[in-house]
Amino acid sequence: MLEADIGAGPVPPLQTTSPNLPGTVRRWSRIDDFVAEVANARVWGGMHYRNSTEVGQAMGRKIGEYTVHNALKPLP
Repeated sequence: MLEADIGAGPVPPLQTTSPNLPGTVRRWSRIDDFVAEVANARVWGGMHYRNSTEVGQAMGRKIGEYTVHNALKPLP
């Protein structure tokens, strides 16, 4: 969905600030890097197995693509 919204141009800065660690900011220059970091954190944190994150990423991409092509129609 982000890729469809942003388009083919450069990605604006993606960042998040930790509410628990003041001053800790994570930044990404590519959407795929952000997605990979979230998936890795869930594996390293013991919440998911690697396969679960891979399946989830594939599902998320397919759901996003379906939504962009079928549900998000421009207003007349």
